Amino acid sequence: MPKADLHTHSTVSDGRLSPAALVQRAAQMGVGVMALTDHDNVGGLAEAEAAGRRHGVRIIPGVEISADYEPGTMHILGLGIDAANEALLLRLDFLQAARRERNPRMLQKLRALGIDLSMAEVEALAGSRQLGRPHFAQALINKEAVSSFEEAFERYLGKGRPAYVPKTRLPPGEAIQLIHGAGGLAVLAHPIQLRLEGDALALVLGGLAAQGLDAIEVFHSDHKAPDEQAYAALAERFKLRVSGGSDFHGIPGKNVELGHPEIDESVALRLFSGGPAA
Repeated sequence: MPKADLHTHSTVSDGRLSPAALVQRAAQMGVGVMALTDHDNVGGLAEAEAAGRRHGVRIIPGVEISADYEPGTMHILGLGIDAANEALLLRLDFLQAARRERNPRMLQKLRALGIDLSMAEVEALAGSRQLGRPHFAQALINKEAVSSFEEAFERYLGKGRPAYVPKTRLPPGEAIQLIHGAGGLAVLAHPIQLRLEGDALALVLGGLAAQGLDAIEVFHSDHKAPDEQAYAALAERFKLRVSGGSDFHGIPGKNVELGHPEIDESVALRLFSGGPAA
């Protein structure tokens, strides 16, 4: 049975493969349904859809929107969106502009920490792509200031670290409504990154469900079996559908591959049909 992967990234945001190359790799990994969910950007969807037709992969148009949340990280996926929706595009343009304003501030913090890094060096790594923290991490590796992406984020770029600059985000309810306005399903991505368990997690998830959240990403490369069980139970409790994906970026050493965790195509079919979650 072909697999589904409903959370992937290309060079249009912070992935390492172009949309076309991403789809080709997905086909090689036995993925029959793939969602391209670049951060705050839908610019790669046309290329991905064309590649999908060539390689026999059904492409779900998607996006990943950063939402306001403390103390962890909250991202909401929009799956099955109309990528030409004007209201959605306007807010994505706003978020992309905020990203561009954030980057020089991170550079200033790194230089204040004694790391001799220029914006030109970071931009060269991004090329025409949306520049973000992974490119800063690679620049730090190239400078031998750190030895890995993990160290770059742990020492400098992660939330609360000395070179971190908060990113402009949308309120969760606005993100959900934008996705609905574009005809898509709103899915809470990698709930493990909320850094919550038990009643605290249920409280947040219940609040999101009340604002119209459609589904939760039960299956994700960061989730262990007990996590999946807990999130599946919460999906049932709050009458949410089930989604899942690799969150593939193609970053060396991350040990994340397209189509893993293995999700049957039927998960995608039930997600979009509105049928039972499990």
